[in-house]
Amino acid sequence: MYLALPLLVSALLSSTVSARDVPANVKAFYNKHMSSCGKVLGTQGNFVYCGDVPGLIYLKGTGNQYDNLDVDCDGVDPTAGECANGAGSAQTVTRFVDEVRKFSNGSVKELDAKKIPYVVFGNDQKKNPFDPMQYGMKPLSVMAVVCGDNLVYGIWGDTTGGPMTGEASISLAELCFPNSHISGNSGHEENDVLFIGFTDPKADAGRSYDWKAQTAEAFEECLVPIGDQLIATL
Repeated sequence: MYLALPLLVSALLSSTVSARDVPANVKAFYNKHMSSCGKVLGTQGNFVYCGDVPGLIYLKGTGNQYDNLDVDCDGVDPTAGECANGAGSAQTVTRFVDEVRKFSNGSVKELDAKKIPYVVFGNDQKKNPFDPMQYGMKPLSVMAVVCGDNLVYGIWGDTTGGPMTGEASISLAELCFPNSHISGNSGHEENDVLFIGFTDPKADAGRSYDWKAQTAEAFEECLVPIGDQLIATL
């Protein structure tokens, strides 16, 4: 995917821009950084965690590629609904369950991949691990995902025990690609998805989230004011 648009790097977000629209400055960022990474923080297979822009970490593939979007169903009832198809490896726990309970004042015991748009970011395997917290990211902090024509906000909700990258909860995948047949074993295969994590302290806002939201759309909506501030600085 190439977002054909002049590289207006300093363009800022308008307060009227929808969370589903990709703002001009984000399109410019996407185009500018697709060819190479100037500062590799960690490598996982053919993908790298890139830190060449102050205040953020993003995933980058080889050549003019970013990453794909694999579906994660970990958390509450991981084999229910669309997660029943191909979710045999899903687990009932996510990485930051203690923070979830603290930030929600105990009202949420575990993330629900079907209701909370979260990103799997970081690798916990013994060989070649990568921990975004070493570079300033905080658990459950706001993240941005550029996918197709959509900009979707989520939270850093989990890590993986292997070298995989480009995973997100099924609800985030559905927000990204609402017209695709997303399921527990069917995500988005093209390496054109840009995952952005933020080290800016503004992203660490877990206590302000709508933890009682009953839909992914409602939860994402509470992230929009924070996310808009973060991406306006790209």
